[in-house]
Amino acid sequence: MPKFKQFHKFQKPLVGLSPESFLDHVETVISEEHLCRFVKQVVYSLDTESIEAKYSFLGQNSYHPKLMLSLLFYGYAIGIRSSRKLAERCMGDHFFIFLMQYYTPDYRTISDFRKNNIKEIGRYFVEIIRIFKNLGFSKVGKIYVDGTKIKARASSKRTKDQAGFEKWLDRIDEEITQLLKEAEAVDFKEDESAKAGEEQEVLMKKLSKKNHLKSKITEALKIIKEENLKKVNLTDSDAVHMKKGGSKDVRPSYNCQTVVTEEGIITAAEAVKDPNDMNQLEPMIENTENNTGTAINEVTADSGYGTYSTYEYLERKKIDGYVPDRYFSKHKSGEYEKEENRYHYSNFKYDSSTDSYTCPEGKRLIFWKIRDQKTKARDWRHKVYKGTQCGDCQSKSLCTKAKKRELLIDMREPLLQEMRKKLLSQEGQNKYFKRQYTIEPVFGHLKFNLGYKNFLLRGIEKVNAEFKLMAIGWNLKKMLKLGLKPALVG
Repeated sequence: MPKFKQFHKFQKPLVGLSPESFLDHVETVISEEHLCRFVKQVVYSLDTESIEAKYSFLGQNSYHPKLMLSLLFYGYAIGIRSSRKLAERCMGDHFFIFLMQYYTPDYRTISDFRKNNIKEIGRYFVEIIRIFKNLGFSKVGKIYVDGTKIKARASSKRTKDQAGFEKWLDRIDEEITQLLKEAEAVDFKEDESAKAGEEQEVLMKKLSKKNHLKSKITEALKIIKEENLKKVNLTDSDAVHMKKGGSKDVRPSYNCQTVVTEEGIITAAEAVKDPNDMNQLEPMIENTENNTGTAINEVTADSGYGTYSTYEYLERKKIDGYVPDRYFSKHKSGEYEKEENRYHYSNFKYDSSTDSYTCPEGKRLIFWKIRDQKTKARDWRHKVYKGTQCGDCQSKSLCTKAKKRELLIDMREPLLQEMRKKLLSQEGQNKYFKRQYTIEPVFGHLKFNLGYKNFLLRGIEKVNAEFKLMAIGWNLKKMLKLGLKPALVG
């Protein structure tokens, strides 16, 4: 018996086959449980009439939206999103050939389809979630919320303030003036020789680029003035300089908020311009409820979301929350019990019968006034307590630099203390720990396995659509892994 398979003396060129016979061949190669079959089945169950209506009967026949959506969804699921790479795969990858039915769109067609259908992509994200939920594969009531920074398609060097853009604009004006002088000199020389040269054409191209840049800078200055912004990026005016985690890496980015169920299904995905998570829990819960048609009864999120406003919202909605405040880790570790933190406000004892506090030295602080002030950044609702015996206290210098010690206690402080109590319980610790292996793997997969560390599109609307494409790709893979068979989707 021979050790190896025999060499073929000739190979039948698959390219020479008809599309029908070639697709028949591909059908035999791809397994019934493959992701591309599942993607196709899901996409063909979606209503694409709104996209189809955008096309005209005139001109060349277009690729059907179901084919293009299948291409994008599968590409984003496996980490291929460049329109050039997608176009290349359509020519030589069995899975992409299967999805595109042997058609080979060029990269511009793919890119334009993605940019021109951003609203529909958002709607399909929701429809796919509901397909999964309606089949009974998902429990939506309990969710996990988190955010990650993804870099915008913009250079940090092109982010400037008003003074920076005005200085740049002056320099561009000088360069345009110089180019016009050069063009005038070339015109005269060509008139003398009665011969047109390439030099004039090169100058005109340079002049066109400078004028385009000037219009972009003028537009950026207008945005700064009208929206009262400190800085704007010339390439993507919606991108904001953000710091990644605890690093010093600050770049134009978007804060990508995500909600995940216990099974790991993304039920809400939004790219926002706010660099922190403080005000994001409420809109993400609302988005999830709108997307799934189900009320949320439990939510877990990290300390970036832990604010008084968050706790107030959770109480109002009667949602069981597990969201630590930003000082919870110090409280849990006993940091405030150390001698150097002896005069931290948490060590002052409250007496509800007299509405007063007693300091660590046994002296009273009585209620003075309410400080109620709401700004764009903060919502102040404090009860202010003032010391009555600070003048003769030997520890005064360790407690305060003012004449009397003041305590600013937020009127929602009981909600914070109740949250800390829940998180310190064994049940609370278990639930919060579960967050780490439920939602954080989503970002690990998208950013490090698939390489989605930056966006390809620009502007908040298009970036949001692209982030939803990433989420759709994740959801489709997760659904297949959880046991949803192509035949079940109809």
